[in-house]
Amino acid sequence: MMKLEIIDFTPTNNYQENLNLLVEKIKNSSAKLILASEVIVTDFDYKNWDKANSFAKTIKESILPLSKDKIISLTIIENNQNVAYVFYNEKIAYKRAKLKLFGYEKKHFKIGNKIEIFEIEGIKFAILICFEIRFIEYWQKIKGVDIVLVPAMWGIERRNHLKTLSNALALTLQSFVVVSDGLAKASDIISPWAENLGKFTDIDLSYIKKIRKRLPLE
Repeated sequence: MMKLEIIDFTPTNNYQENLNLLVEKIKNSSAKLILASEVIVTDFDYKNWDKANSFAKTIKESILPLSKDKIISLTIIENNQNVAYVFYNEKIAYKRAKLKLFGYEKKHFKIGNKIEIFEIEGIKFAILICFEIRFIEYWQKIKGVDIVLVPAMWGIERRNHLKTLSNALALTLQSFVVVSDGLAKASDIISPWAENLGKFTDIDLSYIKKIRKRLPLE
């Protein structure tokens, strides 16, 4: 069994207070895997763009020591990219910048790199950052994954879209999908059978094999 938790508060314009709250929530969590919502510390602070970029170092230095016995993932604005980080064993286990940009993001962010599967403790992970979940070609690239992490800051008027896409992704890949949404609050942990498990739960990774055996899609 693996305990998962979603952290999805909406950030204020005070970076340090947001970071302090995130650190507190991580320290108080008993979860093995924690996913925070997209740009949870700085938000998309285009008016203070240089400040948002420069705060990346402070975020990493604060989160890294907390990953001694946890897998912690969040996205950080850094070098004009929206970078998804995965911290594990006090190291950066994986990072990838957002590839598919949405709206005003195109004016501020540089395009990131490819979407792929990576492994931690033999578990296959992939990250789809917010808007990327809409593109079926990315789903195909991560076929065979165990857990998909979806950090998001999703538009409130499109909340149902994220719910629908997340459930469809779980069913299509027969994988667990973890959505942390800081705006529309469509956060959820979804099983390979599209069961909605909430924001804090234990998952049994052997359930993936059971579902794939019960309903083969090959």
